[in-house]
Amino acid sequence: MADHLTPTPDGSGPAHRTAGPDDGDPPLVLLTAPQDTAGDWAPVRDALAPGRRIYTPDLGGPTGGDRPAPLMRDDLLGFLNALGLDRVDLIGRSTGALAALLVAQAAPHRVVRLVLADPPPDLPREPPSAPGRITAPTLVVNGAADPAGLVPDARTVSIPADGRPVHEAAPAAFTRVVEAFLDEVPDSELALRWLAESAITRTGESSWWDADPPAGPLTADDVIDQMGWLVFDDEDLDLAGRVRVALGLMDLLGSHPLLAGQIHMAHLGPRGPLPLDVLWDGYRRRLEAVRDHAACPDSLWLDWFEDPRTAAPAFAAVLGDDRHLLLPGAPEPLVRRARRVLEYSGPVGWDVKAETYRAAARVPALHHAVFRAVLRSYHDLYGGLDPVQGLALLDGLDLPPDTERLAPLRRVLADGHRHHYASPQAWGAALDR
Repeated sequence: MADHLTPTPDGSGPAHRTAGPDDGDPPLVLLTAPQDTAGDWAPVRDALAPGRRIYTPDLGGPTGGDRPAPLMRDDLLGFLNALGLDRVDLIGRSTGALAALLVAQAAPHRVVRLVLADPPPDLPREPPSAPGRITAPTLVVNGAADPAGLVPDARTVSIPADGRPVHEAAPAAFTRVVEAFLDEVPDSELALRWLAESAITRTGESSWWDADPPAGPLTADDVIDQMGWLVFDDEDLDLAGRVRVALGLMDLLGSHPLLAGQIHMAHLGPRGPLPLDVLWDGYRRRLEAVRDHAACPDSLWLDWFEDPRTAAPAFAAVLGDDRHLLLPGAPEPLVRRARRVLEYSGPVGWDVKAETYRAAARVPALHHAVFRAVLRSYHDLYGGLDPVQGLALLDGLDLPPDTERLAPLRRVLADGHRHHYASPQAWGAALDR
């Protein structure tokens, strides 16, 4: 690490120290509190990212002091712009962690991974105007998992530090934990790298740029139309890599048949089956996240559950095989996964899912989701249910008596109807009673 501070090329941003080779992607930026200096990262900086360029801007400037976090955020964004750093890993400590968080919120497309060390407990609970989503995988070291409701899916680690800065009190432990986190490449990052090979880069949360002539901006739909169907034809990727890139594109671009449908078709095609551990672990992680990955349950419903060839194994993989864990006090990630799967499980055959529905009914937090699952089983075009078993399920749920559609659903099941489309007049008659 250079011992002196280097100004930015145009002199507009904070001075900084650098270390490591010029290549290595993405660069790593280290932030500390404004009253501290870039040199305070000395205990860990050279070990954190071997083979990568490291930048430590001095956000406090020559006077240091209690610089407001929004100004630190703006300084850091200016610093990234001045040095042409489009995408970075970002590590912030103390109020530097707050500045890092605000950058990840203001420009989520520019932060690959985010580490918040010793974050202050008084992070703002009111986000700035027009905030972006914090989409970067986040590690919090010696702090609350979600201190301000901004990083709900953050991973947390506690390292004994006796009240001192964790990277100074336990540099080896801090480096080991952070290096392991930085070594994980998110699926969305693999997808971005795959797109970059075709000269397509992300310029905002929903904006893109195609550098190939005729160069110009793209929307997310443009990217899908141009690239979404090509992943499983890429011979440079193994099958696991293709699955991860396709899931990463879903994270970046949302729900679209050219993204989700190709995974299903590839699984059933001559190159399938796809590696099940990579495939279903990817779905389960997204279904358990606090942040809603809407494309994931959409694809389960439209591709996997509506196809009788894949409905049963897909349902088992994302929930059915774990039904023995659905008990009162079940972990919240499992409850989130169950809630999302139940909501979209209408097309799955009743014999396949009935035991899982009964298991979910043991969890009070899932009672409304079980009701929705029974309702959708009745109404879904590909659905159907056993009316006696369905009514017994409803009788065991603790629901407000005025729950919308509960009364007519009870009536049609009590009358022995299995499916809306088998008895199209029954639902209207039940509404009128």
